[in-house]
Amino acid sequence: MKRYSLIILILVLAVTFTTASDQKKSKANKKTENVVEEKSTLDKLRDRATQGDAEAMLLLGKAYYAGSDGAKQNFKTAAEWFLNAAEIDTPEAKPYSTEAKGWLGLLYYNGLGSGDGVEQDLDRAMKLFLIATRDGLEGMVETFDEMAKEGDVFACKFMTECYDKGVGVKRNTDKAAEYQRLAADAGDEDSYFPVGLYLYNNGKRGEAFKYFEKAALKSDIRASYFYGLMLYDGKDGVRQDKTKGLEYLQMAADQGHVAATYKLGDIYLNGNSQQDKKKGYQMIKFAAEKGNNNAMWTLANCYRLGNGAPQNYALAAQWMALVASANKATEYSNLIADLKSKNDPFYSYLKGLYEYNITGNTKAAMSLFQAVEKAQIAEGTTMQGVALIKKRDMKKAAKMLEKASSGSPLACYYLALLLENGDGVKQDSKTALNMLTVAANGGCAAAQCRLGDKYVKGSGVEIDVDKAANYYLLAEAQRALTPESAKQLATLYEKGIVKLPESEDLNKHVDKLRRTKENNTLINMLAGTKF
Repeated sequence: MKRYSLIILILVLAVTFTTASDQKKSKANKKTENVVEEKSTLDKLRDRATQGDAEAMLLLGKAYYAGSDGAKQNFKTAAEWFLNAAEIDTPEAKPYSTEAKGWLGLLYYNGLGSGDGVEQDLDRAMKLFLIATRDGLEGMVETFDEMAKEGDVFACKFMTECYDKGVGVKRNTDKAAEYQRLAADAGDEDSYFPVGLYLYNNGKRGEAFKYFEKAALKSDIRASYFYGLMLYDGKDGVRQDKTKGLEYLQMAADQGHVAATYKLGDIYLNGNSQQDKKKGYQMIKFAAEKGNNNAMWTLANCYRLGNGAPQNYALAAQWMALVASANKATEYSNLIADLKSKNDPFYSYLKGLYEYNITGNTKAAMSLFQAVEKAQIAEGTTMQGVALIKKRDMKKAAKMLEKASSGSPLACYYLALLLENGDGVKQDSKTALNMLTVAANGGCAAAQCRLGDKYVKGSGVEIDVDKAANYYLLAEAQRALTPESAKQLATLYEKGIVKLPESEDLNKHVDKLRRTKENNTLINMLAGTKF
């Protein structure tokens, strides 16, 4: 018996015209059953079907499927009647609409007929079988289970879905994984990676490696990452091959795989034979901007130490704050303790920010920022200038910021504000714009937002929505858009007047931008730090 005939059998026998199992049918309906053999049956079924009778639609579908009851076999017409029945959503029609979904799924599963047939569509068949099973069509699970044990890939995938979602059976992800492994072992390429990932996450990494290899050889980018990672590290029974591992990691990174990009960046940043700190920093930055937590933490420390990038305490604190209170809380706590024991200038910088922003003790903050300045860190001078602005000592603040501007984008930003308004210095809009641009190009998100606002509104510059969008996107990548800038970017997306990155769900992205609030991650990190 062909495998698909098992499904035909279960569909026919499980319901058997549906109405035969109902012992309380009216005499009128029993009469309809008794005239199935008559030539007029087809017309009578059509009459009932046109009045919205789901049972009649189902029986018409069966008649055209089998070429019985006066109907000429026509799978396309059968599909149309099954679809009509399936779409009726009433409690009375449910048994018939459910069975109709099963039959419709069967047609797409088999792809029967030519001109009068239905093209095979296994994805659609799968959805219909699952819906029919969910709605109570009996026998589907048992039939597909039998087929799965015989090595039928479709059946294995059906059983995987059933156990994964709890359709027709009690949800059991381990059982789902067993069936998916059967599908993979039967040659289903789509199952290689998920099986490998399941085994990897459940401590069976040696077994996982074999499936990652199969998937990687089929150009699965996700698998290329894991395959390359395991080859490079040479753990869990995998023979180390750094050269081959790098090749596969690079394949994945070249197609935008974030974790692969981070891993390569880490290798180039800290490796021995493959060391290229500048390249490593750039890859780490890319992964961080895409939301990789490990990359954010590593990038923060790149800026803290000047590892592969110019030393920048402001950016170090900003990126660290994005993960310090959650994903990297332990690492952050350990880092603070270590920095404190070494009297490290970054500890003084963070504590200075704490005194300035949390306790409001400007005097203590200034003392700490002076210690940072003595370590020849530009942000120590910058923050003294910022503190002086708060004290309204504008001339001294301007001198401090000008002194720090050659090494601190943040200093350039604050100096630009003073130049714009003529506070402590002679007003100079042109120099202010130049300083603001230097700050933005150096990674200062506040400057990026301010420049974006200027170019989108034509404030002191000619309107240039392309430049505005570019600066907004730089700030967005750092999760540092101001609410105003976020709204402007949302408008640019909505109007479509500038080329912007594609979004999977544009409406959702725009809505998220419009709901942007002030970024308080740095304040939250400082408030929760035990200095």
